[in-house]
Amino acid sequence: MAMDYRARAAGIHAARAIYALNWMDMAPALSYIKSYLNINIVYIGFLVSAFYLGISVFQILGGYLSSRIGDKNISFIGLFLVGFFAIASGLSSNFPELILSRFFAGFSAALFFSPALSVLASIVPEDRYTFHIGAYNGSFNLGAGIGVIGWGYLDMYLNYRTAFIIAGIITFVILFFNVFINRETENIKSNRSMILKDMTHVILSPLIFIIALASIASMVSETIMGQFFVYYLESRGIPPINASSISSIYLFIGFVGGILGGLHFSRTSKKFMTFALVNMITGFLLILISFVYNYLLLTFIIIILGMLTVYGFSISYTFGRYISRRDMVSVTLSIINLFQLLIAFILPVIFSGIVHFYNYEYAWTSMGIISIVFIPLIYMVKHGLSKRNASAY
Repeated sequence: MAMDYRARAAGIHAARAIYALNWMDMAPALSYIKSYLNINIVYIGFLVSAFYLGISVFQILGGYLSSRIGDKNISFIGLFLVGFFAIASGLSSNFPELILSRFFAGFSAALFFSPALSVLASIVPEDRYTFHIGAYNGSFNLGAGIGVIGWGYLDMYLNYRTAFIIAGIITFVILFFNVFINRETENIKSNRSMILKDMTHVILSPLIFIIALASIASMVSETIMGQFFVYYLESRGIPPINASSISSIYLFIGFVGGILGGLHFSRTSKKFMTFALVNMITGFLLILISFVYNYLLLTFIIIILGMLTVYGFSISYTFGRYISRRDMVSVTLSIINLFQLLIAFILPVIFSGIVHFYNYEYAWTSMGIISIVFIPLIYMVKHGLSKRNASAY
């Protein structure tokens, strides 16, 4: 039985990794897209934001459909569409087609994320859930790292369009594997007559939005580091494949951060102090990036940053898990993700705009400030969870 749940959980983690690959394979392609489509960095910012717009505005739809049709069904439909629009991105021959395909790739990702995390809650024992949240988030970074370095090579030796198509095909393979291995996993849904009432109750909970804002540092780090760090290193004269290799360290090490963070957070009694320190250090490291020119020190910074980014996500999703009923977990996590992604949607435009009109130092500093400014809200998270008598806290 133990092997059975671990194998099924591994299938969900693998799907999360491939989902991330389709998210971050855009990063090494940006310079090629810029050259092929003859666009400037501001257009690149809008292109990156298109994905975040799609994944953010459809978060609640993903949660609603998950509650109505079932978390397993919707997560697999979302994964299918991720693969479909990855191929569509590869077939796009101009900027309007590409930006639309990336928008709908984001829409597809919104259908996968929180429903798949809800499926994981059906698979693993309760006392192992915090660890698997960490593994789930770490799997994102594992797949994202493969997307950056692996697709950096594919973009170089094939072309970025073919690379997108290959990513789509791999997504279909992982989907079919999960459909098979999770065929007996429960498909959790809510009472249809109560879905809208239950969702309204969840949506109107201020604690969800407070958690989302309090943990925004991880979303800022993932968005800007994941999408722009390769391009930033190239702007400093580093060859594209070397820039992808350095950037992939940030992503790969996040897998370790997810595993170790999940283990640590499940055992520490200083949960809220840990939460504050993770966000504070993340913000300061983002500020440091543009002021560090020693590549050994820069590598050390991105290793710590990569681990803390995933740890921060794990903390916020753990809190989200314990403030709602089991059948509303997908909706709760969707709303947390929605609020964070709405902020992430504008970050690429802000970052690229500051670079275009000022410089990278101001751009990285602004990202660090955004990461730090909401840390005081962690006190409100602590107070809110205490009032709810959450057993884990």
